[in-house]
Amino acid sequence: MKLKIGKWLNSFFGWFIMAAAASPNKKEDKTGNLNRIFKYLYQIRLLGKRIKAYNKTVYYGVKYVLFGSIIYLIFF
Repeated sequence: MKLKIGKWLNSFFGWFIMAAAASPNKKEDKTGNLNRIFKYLYQIRLLGKRIKAYNKTVYYGVKYVLFGSIIYLIFF
């Protein structure tokens, strides 16, 4: 990295993002926050898979409403 902003971004990514995604290799190692959150997000994914297996039309309807709501909340 030649530019200071590039060095800073690389340092930030290595410190913040990689620490949040850490997985323990030994008992004393800490689990990153992203791995802790993933446990709950995966339950939402499993619910989506059950809805899709039940009725694809309902699944896609819910999916588009959720994505539309997220986009609306971000921009408005």
